[in-house]
Amino acid sequence: MAHDGRALHIQVRAYDPEPSAIVAQQMRRDVEGMLKEDQVTLVIDPDGDGRNGYLFAVNANGAQFDALIFDGGQMRFDWDALWRSEARIEADGWRADITIPLSVFGRGRPVGEDEARTWRVNAERWMPRGSERVRLAGIQPDKEVYSLGDALPMPAIVADQDGWGLRLKASLRATSESSAASGTGQARQRLEPGLEVFHESPTGLRTTAALNIDFGEAEADERTVNLTRFELFRPEKREFFLQDAGRFTFGGLVESAVIPYYSRRIGLDATGRGRSLDAGLKFSGQLAGTDFGLFGARVAGGPTEPGAPDQRAADVAVLRVARPLGHRSRVGLTATRGNPEGTPGSSLWGVDYQFRDTNWVPPGGEGGKTLETHAWVLESSNAGLGDGRSWGASVKYPNVGLMGNAEVQRIDAHFNPALGYLAEAGVTRGQGELGWWHRTRIGEDIIPGVDWNFRRKQDGSERSWLLNPEIGYTNAAGDTVMVEVFFEGDRLASAYTPVPGVTVQPGRYGWHYLFGYLETAPSRPVSATAELRSGGYYDGHRDDQTLQLAWKPSPYWGWRVGLARNAIRLPSGSFTVRTASLRLDHTPSTRLAQSLLLQWDNVSKELGVSARLRWLWRPDREVIFSLDRLGYTGDQRDLLPNQTRAMLKLVWNLER
Repeated sequence: MAHDGRALHIQVRAYDPEPSAIVAQQMRRDVEGMLKEDQVTLVIDPDGDGRNGYLFAVNANGAQFDALIFDGGQMRFDWDALWRSEARIEADGWRADITIPLSVFGRGRPVGEDEARTWRVNAERWMPRGSERVRLAGIQPDKEVYSLGDALPMPAIVADQDGWGLRLKASLRATSESSAASGTGQARQRLEPGLEVFHESPTGLRTTAALNIDFGEAEADERTVNLTRFELFRPEKREFFLQDAGRFTFGGLVESAVIPYYSRRIGLDATGRGRSLDAGLKFSGQLAGTDFGLFGARVAGGPTEPGAPDQRAADVAVLRVARPLGHRSRVGLTATRGNPEGTPGSSLWGVDYQFRDTNWVPPGGEGGKTLETHAWVLESSNAGLGDGRSWGASVKYPNVGLMGNAEVQRIDAHFNPALGYLAEAGVTRGQGELGWWHRTRIGEDIIPGVDWNFRRKQDGSERSWLLNPEIGYTNAAGDTVMVEVFFEGDRLASAYTPVPGVTVQPGRYGWHYLFGYLETAPSRPVSATAELRSGGYYDGHRDDQTLQLAWKPSPYWGWRVGLARNAIRLPSGSFTVRTASLRLDHTPSTRLAQSLLLQWDNVSKELGVSARLRWLWRPDREVIFSLDRLGYTGDQRDLLPNQTRAMLKLVWNLER
């Protein structure tokens, strides 16, 4: 490792006596399967306090993978930084050269005159052929390399201060929309500029501003038919909202039934379609030892669907503050204001507490265990709905040997996070897992356990529960098989229709079914994932089959086919849900990536086509092209016009 005052330079020599057997299939960026190939991962915590950091991984082709680390050991895979990597296979193994601008890490938290700044650093190499892992520190099978509490301290690398700490990301986009896609009933074409500004002061305060940003280049959501009564949770994929996203997390609620701030509420509807961002401003950093994040935005108004009333522009804001209490505990505050739908009178506030120890010593046991707990309370206020409160607590114990987790939540009937995600209100719910993690001498994992959850409406009208014993096996190469038995019960207060023509009537139900899961290691040229379910479903029967096949004939080409079938038979009727997807990836170099995704289901009878191209033709110049087309394949397809949206975007990155 070395630096020149502007960038961190890392050279990796990965020795291997059989270079022809090195596994390097991926060229495309941020493919999780790359982490199962021959790769090296670097983890850096620039604040040195074990809470927030960054992960960078490179395989033997030079393909990149990066992620945000937050809460000491949680990852957001969907964050991206602008950095460079090159790699090549040689006679004695493979070599990688990595260059990361120091501006990615920021200028770090301010320290006293007599206090030396420190980073925390860890590194890991994975070799799939022998299922061998080498790590700089914290090498335990139940700890990941991104567990920041196990990283080693080192003197901080301080960037030269002769610059302004400023990066400009200017763009020019041309957009064409069909009449059905524009929401106005008329086709339209636009040529618009956009600007994102990133600045960091000498004190470590980060400022991000955005003007007239469109999110048409974000990856399309995977098509899923919702067979539940609750809204599906979908991850954020837009770069602007992912910057410093870890600073806004609350109570350990990442993919939970309640989240106070869910950025997909801003500028997107439930289908993933949405409007542009007129303006956005974000501040984040540390002041007096306190982490903070402040975000405000104006979402553009305008039409949503042909014939529907125009949606008003919306002003929204989010505040997050967290302060450590020693090295293991943290207390925080969050607050939001505004409603993305443009209606006034919505606000929320809450407090949370976190305890995380990666070297916990259980009574009568050995040290080196990980224990993490969270507790939180939230209160919301909305015009017409009034005030509502929710609270929750969780504990996680993810260790070899005895392992488990548990969570409980209570949400009042009037609680509604206007800027967040909520599966349902007026409910008390809990879930958990208890098992035994056995690791063999050759690296196999055998985990028998039992999962459980319960849900009860606070007015007593509904109640549901689930209990499922399971056993999972993963070999050293990463192939996994799992068998589960589910026992479920549900008392419904009102009927609901999971699929067209099939209705579950109010009443009390109990059923059970078998579930099987099989996954082969993604490092293989051909890999597969399969799920099978068969057994009861309320007062009827349900059979599910899901299959995904992936083929990498070379590092430059990749295919993925997905098929799913859900056959539901109830006294009220029968219906079979079918979904299909096909994805083709072409990555001729680590700077050029093209993809084509086709998705269809027989419920909406929509065929979606999404094409993406990203070309980094210079380190500071990028070309982005996206094409989305949604067509109806049902009997009335002649009456429902296709929706087409195309965008060409030129991006300039300027740093001073």
